[in-house]
Amino acid sequence: MSDERTWKLLELLREATQFLSSKGLESSRLEAEWMLSSALDIRRIDLYLQFEKVLTGTEVESFRSLVRQRLAGRPLQYITGDAGFRLLDLTVDERVLVPRPETEILVEEALTHLGEQPAGQILDVGCGSGAIAVSVARECEAARLVATDLSRAAIAVARVNAERHSVAERIRFFCGDLLAPLATDARFAVILSNPPYIASTDIPTLQPEIRDHEPHLALDGGADGLDVVRRLVPLAARHLLPAGRLLIEVGAGQSDVVESLLEDSGFDASTIYTRADLTGIPRVVTGATPGR
Repeated sequence: MSDERTWKLLELLREATQFLSSKGLESSRLEAEWMLSSALDIRRIDLYLQFEKVLTGTEVESFRSLVRQRLAGRPLQYITGDAGFRLLDLTVDERVLVPRPETEILVEEALTHLGEQPAGQILDVGCGSGAIAVSVARECEAARLVATDLSRAAIAVARVNAERHSVAERIRFFCGDLLAPLATDARFAVILSNPPYIASTDIPTLQPEIRDHEPHLALDGGADGLDVVRRLVPLAARHLLPAGRLLIEVGAGQSDVVESLLEDSGFDASTIYTRADLTGIPRVVTGATPGR
């Protein structure tokens, strides 16, 4: 990408697309559009209305700075500060994981069980960016939620997203380990969690943009990836209302073990099942406590 010339928006976009593609980035046009719209502080769709706009040197350099970050491996969502998740655009940065499409399955499954009038409060354990809690609050107007995270920095991001989507008055945030910051007699209709579930030995093998940029606290699940899940399941069993439901996102090859953990912790075996994600990987394990 040459430096000394005047650039129209479409010309710069095409040049950047070719450049990113030559470096092996998939979806190079889409990524270039997201970065250029971020650099210009406009909506991506508005790029199409300004193709003939002559960019200032400052605007061109701002865009190139973002491109350099992307080529260095920084995730696109951290560069733009936004990540799409279900119906939402969420604020994200290196304090939290980039929300994944598979986690949308967890929210969808939860909403199915909640119905229009949840039987009690909903708990999101390890809330990160707030993607799960904020989505549930937005899509179920009667929902009242509690969200916890061990990272105070992550809680700060989740609060921003709750405010951004006008649901802050329906979500209470607590910083602490799993359910530790909650009252011992707290009971919930549904408990949701996307816990760390990657085995420690697999962390070095992750894609560089994940390994080198996303918080390991939210990724590393211990020797087999299930350290946090083993602690969470019995705690959830004690904090669910009768017929209350637990939903946990898991990694490939973990669902059978997690289903057994639920059964061993007293969940009703007839209610335990796993839902696959769109790629066919068993992704969300769920089960309910016995009813009265």
